[in-house]
Amino acid sequence: MYRLIPLLCCLSCSVPPADPAPPAVSVTQAEPKIQELTIAARGNLMAFDQGELRARAGGKIRLTFSNPKNASMNHNIFIVQAGNSQAVAEQCSAEGLVEPNADAMKSIIAHSETIGPGQKTTIEFETPPPGRYEYVCTVRGHSQTMRGWLIVEPSP
Repeated sequence: MYRLIPLLCCLSCSVPPADPAPPAVSVTQAEPKIQELTIAARGNLMAFDQGELRARAGGKIRLTFSNPKNASMNHNIFIVQAGNSQAVAEQCSAEGLVEPNADAMKSIIAHSETIGPGQKTTIEFETPPPGRYEYVCTVRGHSQTMRGWLIVEPSP
């Protein structure tokens, strides 16, 4: 029996240790997909350089709006529910800013600040459901010609 004890000790020393616990799996929520869109004012023509923007439903839209250096006017861009661009423009000040407590606020999806010549601004917003949405410059007198469509298509 005394002879077995050293043998048992040697056997216990040669057994490899158990594998360490696997590292904890980090579960992170994926960031929403961001669709990059750009649009610009066409100088002093009171028009956007594109009459239509397209995006897919889901995620976010990051829209960069620029006003060229050769412009002499300020501009902005408002994305609104279809059929509401004129009502929104009428609720804005001469500088194109939404007046407080405007009923039209309910139809605004997103909007930029009013920017001067040579400036650009970026807005980020949740992509609205599939459909057609209007965009418009709300600086007084610009809304009749500075408008277009944001078309949101279903995700594939």
